[in-house]
Amino acid sequence: MKYPFCLLLALTLTAVSQGAADSPPNPTVSAASALTIPKPGDADYPTPSPSSRHEEKVAAVRSGRYDLVLIGDSITHTLGELGGKYEPLKGVWERHFAPRRAINLGHNGYRTEQVLWNLAQGELDFSESPKVAIVLIGTNNSDDRHFAKAHTAEEIFAGTKAIVKLIQQRHPATKILVLRIFPRGGDNEQGVSPPAFNSSAQCIETCRRAGELTARLADGKQVFWLDLNYVFLRADGAINTDLMWDLLHPSPAGAEAWVQALEPTLAQLMGDKPLAVEVPSNSTLTPVPKLEEDSYDWYARHADVLRVKDRLNPEVVLIGDSITHFWGGEPKAAQANGPASWQVAFGPYRTLNLGFGWDRIQNVLWRLDHGELDGLHPRVIVLHIGTNNTSETEHARRNTPAEIAEGIRAIVRRLRAKTPEARIVLMKVFPREQRPDHPRRRQIDEINRLLGEFARLPGVTVLDIGPQLTLPDGAISAEIMRDYCHPTEPGYRIWGGALAPLLAGEPPPTAQPR
Repeated sequence: MKYPFCLLLALTLTAVSQGAADSPPNPTVSAASALTIPKPGDADYPTPSPSSRHEEKVAAVRSGRYDLVLIGDSITHTLGELGGKYEPLKGVWERHFAPRRAINLGHNGYRTEQVLWNLAQGELDFSESPKVAIVLIGTNNSDDRHFAKAHTAEEIFAGTKAIVKLIQQRHPATKILVLRIFPRGGDNEQGVSPPAFNSSAQCIETCRRAGELTARLADGKQVFWLDLNYVFLRADGAINTDLMWDLLHPSPAGAEAWVQALEPTLAQLMGDKPLAVEVPSNSTLTPVPKLEEDSYDWYARHADVLRVKDRLNPEVVLIGDSITHFWGGEPKAAQANGPASWQVAFGPYRTLNLGFGWDRIQNVLWRLDHGELDGLHPRVIVLHIGTNNTSETEHARRNTPAEIAEGIRAIVRRLRAKTPEARIVLMKVFPREQRPDHPRRRQIDEINRLLGEFARLPGVTVLDIGPQLTLPDGAISAEIMRDYCHPTEPGYRIWGGALAPLLAGEPPPTAQPR
């Protein structure tokens, strides 16, 4: 199935900011304007960095033709060219980049200011513009332990912006893909491949914020932005050292994992097909857009979310399917089944409704990967998803309880990467079908048993209101769920009441009377 390129990429991206001043100092410039002129030591001031690798790369650029260029630091350099323990990463390069006539302009230990100098001194002297340039830079700028000066998130953004602007000036036909700066491990984490690069809390926060800021560079036309940080995180927010073995650099398995996640976007930009992609047997783990026909325009709702989310600046975000979609709130749905209870529950809070009718876990993954949560800092995220994965249609198969739990864990990893400060309220899947002996009920019971394990994760509250939605014998009444699936106003009132203390920041209640 084909989807419009503008929907897959451009819809998710914010407008690029105007370039900062890059002219030489002028004595007539006002004091306020002078503050924007880069000076030595700034992240956007080209810093001379002569090296034999630079000379070799300039010669290669000037003598060859390349469709893809990778620009960055050691994380890029290790992809096939650093050797030593990184020798296995050559396989990643050969599978994903070499067939696209790629050149590796990664330099071990470099920061934005050194990359700027390299690019200005010949590394952009392509006789024919590449199709795509991938930029992954900035982590060393935040390092306050191995460098004399660490830059702020805003300064790193300025340096990255200067790199993007330089590429645009030299090669206006080249599409630029800015990758969010990868996460780093803290002092309470332990690497498995020495030396470990444990980072200070300030470094980690600067890295996170700088990576988030670079989303502003995207214009959906020439410049694009992609967040792959979830690849390296566990559901509890810690670095997965199987994939980032020294808390900074991807291991061979980690390099393959992040390039696998990169492939769909890279293929779109290159105008080719994803290369060497491994499709998970668990279909919940493969992000996909709209699957089913329903009573609303799925893509239009996605566009509405992107349009309102930043203006709303939500304190609370709800993520889910039609059960969430038709409760109420913004962006507005064609119908609202619980407007009164919505007002009671969420009236005091700025709330964004990311419920989409008929969505499965894989649809939620796609939406999170395409900007619906980017740049937001909610206090609370309420996640209720999975019931549609128990259905079989011509577009998607029924998933097992274990697959559904694994898919929800993948969502939690993305939430950790994008909003590490948010409290996640994970709803156990609501009961469905009128009678408690229905086969789907047994499946949902098993899903919920597995979801109970998520309560061990820091910052996650697992909330089960199933007993409140059913009669004493386990049956569902039409008064609570009109079709034995979607809540009515009284059903939503029960949900809102259970959420109330959590939204207010109180500990979860030990008992929830009906």
